[in-house]
Amino acid sequence: MPNNYHLLIPDVKYIEPIKDPEHLCRIHYPAAFYDSKIPSESVVNHLLLYKYGTSVKARRDHLKVRHDIHRMGPIVMDERCQFVMFPLSVSKNKNPFWLNLCSMLQFSRSGIASLPTRIHFNDMTTIDIEADFKFCEKQYDKTLRVLDRSIKIKEQPIYITV
Repeated sequence: MPNNYHLLIPDVKYIEPIKDPEHLCRIHYPAAFYDSKIPSESVVNHLLLYKYGTSVKARRDHLKVRHDIHRMGPIVMDERCQFVMFPLSVSKNKNPFWLNLCSMLQFSRSGIASLPTRIHFNDMTTIDIEADFKFCEKQYDKTLRVLDRSIKIKEQPIYITV
């Protein structure tokens, strides 16, 4: 992905792991998609390093210190445009399903046993995924809390922890 840092922009809907011999994940946009040869977490990390000068590890360390979130936390890319990616699956090989907060509307139950959760996007499309519905709702709530606190912290001239 050396010359493709521009691919992960606030318009991205989600990044899903795929089972393909040549590609590990697929980045979805409202009108297109792009297959990547690196895991989804590396895609997010490359963008953070290239555009924001930080890393997924640094953002996770921040979540531990400021928000007491120790695993599966949302990664706030840019507070100004509410560009926040949050994981909806656990992956030992660092290839989870990532969802962009500003592209989605809600979760619902899909009615399909193997794909229990349906994600509704703001462009009126949906996708069914394997993640548990209650887990998705919990991740969504956690993401909203972190974004709200991040915006409030940035707006304060001095942030003091007690």
